Amino acid sequence: MLPTATKSTPTAVPPIRTQPRVRRLSLTSTPARLSLVRLALIVAAILFALAGAFGVNQRANAIDDVHTAAGQLLALQDIQVRVVHADAIASSQYLRSGQEDPAQRTAYLDEIAKAGDGLVAVSSAANAADIEELSQASRLLGAYVGLVEQARANNRQGFPVGATYQRQANGIVSNADPDAPDIVSSLRTVEASQRDQINNSLATAHLAGLWLVITGLLLLALLAAAGFWLSRRFRRLVNIPIAAAGVVVLLVLVFGGSTQAKSISDVDDAVGTQLSAADSAAQARSAGFEAQSQEALTLINRGNGAANEANWQKSMDVATQLLGGELGSDGSLSTDVHDSFNAYRHAHVEIRALDDGGDWDGAVAASLGTVDTPDGINAVVAFDGFTSSLAKIVTNEGSHASALISDAFSPLRSLRNIVFVAGLVVAVLAALGCGQRLREYR
Repeated sequence: MLPTATKSTPTAVPPIRTQPRVRRLSLTSTPARLSLVRLALIVAAILFALAGAFGVNQRANAIDDVHTAAGQLLALQDIQVRVVHADAIASSQYLRSGQEDPAQRTAYLDEIAKAGDGLVAVSSAANAADIEELSQASRLLGAYVGLVEQARANNRQGFPVGATYQRQANGIVSNADPDAPDIVSSLRTVEASQRDQINNSLATAHLAGLWLVITGLLLLALLAAAGFWLSRRFRRLVNIPIAAAGVVVLLVLVFGGSTQAKSISDVDDAVGTQLSAADSAAQARSAGFEAQSQEALTLINRGNGAANEANWQKSMDVATQLLGGELGSDGSLSTDVHDSFNAYRHAHVEIRALDDGGDWDGAVAASLGTVDTPDGINAVVAFDGFTSSLAKIVTNEGSHASALISDAFSPLRSLRNIVFVAGLVVAVLAALGCGQRLREYR
């Protein structure tokens, strides 16, 4: 029997699937490399526009901060001088035994009012820590005025307790006890804060200039490398758009670098010369008024003023150090200031000799300037010559410093815009230069 043939079931054959053809551009091909070069140049140009403009803006803001802090410092110095001047007037007027000089009384009230207004003004631009110190100074100023009025009232009636109130008032203005707050110490704390702000802002301004230089040099190097590669690859000497982009960057670096350098140099000079001189002159003037107060208190205390005389010497030592330092290096001011300063010091020595010799009334008259000292020096005229000369220095040098810093700040705002626009122009030129060669492959 023949075997029966079996019928096999045919199996389905899967269709052949063909992968879609993807056109890949090799990174080793010239068009691919050219595209990468174009992208790198555009990114670098935008980075230059953003980072360069940011750096210039940072320098401008830092210089503006220097200007603001310098203004605050000079305003604080003015407040301090007005307070100690008012105290010097009040202490000297007490020696008149209730018969005040109306002009001096008006001057006292004017200094107190301007000091109060100044505290309000500087507080509006102060940080939290400085506001706390300024608020304390304001409260103490109110207490000081109250004590002076009590001293005046008792002095007019001939009550000796008025001297106690006057001493307490002076202690509120300035004292050597670290646990007892006083107006001058509070103001000096804020002044130190402003000096730190000036120095920190200057350091920031110096560092901010690196943004433009670093990004500009990086972009210039990339443009030079790209131009060299294009000339070798395409056998053409110059790619005009790329070369133009390089010229733009170079011009911005030269112009921007010189503008930034001049700005920061002017600010350094203004802070190191004019502002420093104004600061030192204000401190010396304040020390002078503190000394004048101590001279009056030494006489008020009649035989018990050794501590006040020691305080007078400390204040005069501060003034001497300042005059021999920053201010002493300026020959244009040394003659007037030093002559009147030395005359007042000599007058004080004579006043002390009169008092120690038993002529208290003669010492008081010489201190008030109603008579000259035995050597023919009018103590008040000499002292006023000293303080008025310093006042002119503060005004002139402070104004000059403010103007220089302001002038240094102004060009940087325009430079910031120039750098940003120049960076975008370079990006467009780089795209055009590379695009010219890419079109040759189409």
